[in-house]
Amino acid sequence: MLSVLFLILCAVFGVSLIRMLIPDIRRLIVAAAPSKSVAEYIPDVMFTLPAGTITGMMIITAFSYYLTSIESRFLSDRVLVRNTSLAITIALFVVLSAVNFSVYLKKRKDLKPSSMIPEYKNTVFNMIFYGICVFVFTIVASYLFFYTYRISDGMLRAGFTVFSDLAPHTAMTSSFSEGFNFPTQYMHFAGDGIQYHFFFYYLCGLLHSLGLPLDFSINVPSMIVMVCAFVLLGTLSILISKRRAAFALAPVLVLFRSSLNFIDQINDGIQETGSFSAALSAIFANTAWYGKTPYDTWGIWAINVYPNQRHLMLGVSCILIMVLLLLPLVRRMCISLIKCENTAGKIKHFFISPYSWVWRKNDPLSPSGIMILLSILVTVMPFFHGSALIAGLLIAAFMAVFSESRLISLVMAVCAVVSSWIQTRLFAGSVSNVFSPKFEPGFVCEAHNIGAISGYIIKVTGLTLICALIYVFILLFRDTKHKTPVYRPLLFLCAITPMIYAFLFKTSLEMLANHKFIQITLIIADAFVAGFLAELLHLPFSKDENGEYKTSKNRRIAVQIPTAVLAVILLVPLTTTGVFEWATYINNNKNYLEADTRAALVEWIEENTDPSDVFLTPHWSFNRFILTGRPMYFGWPYFAWSAGHDTDTRFVIYSWLLSGCDGDAERFKEYCRERGIKYVVADPEIAGVEMSPGYTYDPDFFAENLTQVAYFPEDRGTIIYQVYD
Repeated sequence: MLSVLFLILCAVFGVSLIRMLIPDIRRLIVAAAPSKSVAEYIPDVMFTLPAGTITGMMIITAFSYYLTSIESRFLSDRVLVRNTSLAITIALFVVLSAVNFSVYLKKRKDLKPSSMIPEYKNTVFNMIFYGICVFVFTIVASYLFFYTYRISDGMLRAGFTVFSDLAPHTAMTSSFSEGFNFPTQYMHFAGDGIQYHFFFYYLCGLLHSLGLPLDFSINVPSMIVMVCAFVLLGTLSILISKRRAAFALAPVLVLFRSSLNFIDQINDGIQETGSFSAALSAIFANTAWYGKTPYDTWGIWAINVYPNQRHLMLGVSCILIMVLLLLPLVRRMCISLIKCENTAGKIKHFFISPYSWVWRKNDPLSPSGIMILLSILVTVMPFFHGSALIAGLLIAAFMAVFSESRLISLVMAVCAVVSSWIQTRLFAGSVSNVFSPKFEPGFVCEAHNIGAISGYIIKVTGLTLICALIYVFILLFRDTKHKTPVYRPLLFLCAITPMIYAFLFKTSLEMLANHKFIQITLIIADAFVAGFLAELLHLPFSKDENGEYKTSKNRRIAVQIPTAVLAVILLVPLTTTGVFEWATYINNNKNYLEADTRAALVEWIEENTDPSDVFLTPHWSFNRFILTGRPMYFGWPYFAWSAGHDTDTRFVIYSWLLSGCDGDAERFKEYCRERGIKYVVADPEIAGVEMSPGYTYDPDFFAENLTQVAYFPEDRGTIIYQVYD
């Protein structure tokens, strides 16, 4: 119950903060819309609730973390630290929520009503349409996450396609619920700080410590951020296209991605089985990711990416909040340039006009509030999702080029850079450990020329970018013809910057990590594709001054039917690869790895060891041990390597330790004491661990020189040795 109240508090505080900083959300929506009539079917809550939930969740989580961290430096009683930190956090944000709402109500009274700002028409159709969409989003998200990560009969089960990522995520979550991970370290690589963005899993650990089961503690926040992202994306799609149908279509395109893989997959299936129907049957029974391009067989573009990276949709939500808040400023610049009578006036306004850099006095859009909200968001964002922050700043930077009030983006960027520098110094020791871009064009393409890269992009993205570009040119033609703001094509231009960055620079040790930048571009592109399809389903026809159509009804029907059919036809190649990958996701995850939540080893460790004690274990990834919240000196190496840690050096040291330091018991104990390695878990798996050349595991060394403190004959015969008192 406390965990549910905590999540409600996050939403309430976030909404209250947005309302206080931007009292007139209706005006913000109108300012981002291509026409005032669009605002009539976009309720304020479609921005305030998802944006508020994400913002509140991040602010309260970050505050709780830092408060707990500070308290832990002065108080030795960890239970007291947890309880006081939680009590202070809840009390403070309850008060702040009340203050925010009171300030908002006062500001609301001072707002001058305007007949030029249309109100939302709360029709029965709107209520049913949006209600059904959000309900379906929630059901799909629930299925997506619980299908591959759940507790059943006391066994925590992680599907075959997700356990590799959920192993360190579960370990991090447990480290904040069952353990006490302050100062914070990576659970699979103890003693080297942390370079991975972990705040989302601190939130999960907080919910778990408040009584939510472990699977719910990770799945529920994952569902919330996905639904928030879908609502924000759907809202952006309506603002781009003026069509409600885009609200439902955009998430569908995200869930069922486009690529050209399905063509090859069907052709290969026909060659193997001899018929189209047999090929489809084989595809829907498939348990392996299909691919013709590098790493496709890892499922890096498939639906699997969202259950794997539970915090990705949190980062996407933050980017969408940035876009929706900055979009009116881009539109304003376009309007101002249209009003300029000559080229010289346009250049002057674009570069040196005061309003290009600062905002107007008494601006009803509340630019100062937008600046504060965005600055807070990017300040807490670095260790929630660093890659999303980089992508968001790239998009925001290019939006700033085409916008008024550029000071907003400048202040936001400064806050992001300063906060990132401080937090990476605090957690990782050096900024270069986390973010060290290197010019290395080509991403994972086998060849790095323009032709190969273009072919790769088309192969991987299918019709997504093609349809988005077609729609962008249609919008550009319309806006130019009617002399209306061309801000929507400019938004698309800004949205492709993360993809361009991904193909030019290597950000971390693993080039494959750049796929998140491409994924973010494709998600925003889906908003344009959804708008394109929605318009095809219901083409806009011109009306006269009396509101009557200029085109006859029969002609409208004659045009509308084929365009609607075209929209349905386009949905097939846009979603077929995604449908096939959903089948693979479902089939492959019928198999899973298990971790026994009731294992005697887990219970003993939690009751008899300190959360700061480091354990020398096998190269475990997803294992019952990760439920204890205790750190491993050297867990599964790939996790730590991809997170930026020096696994090569530690691999040699780890091998040396398992060999008993060449039989030198005193040297072994001395080294372990210096590194906080207090226990050795002599599990049967340790005998088969890969070791550095020249070293072999010596079980007799541990039995003869260390104290056996636990033995679990019914749990694989595992023995725990204590290295020192």
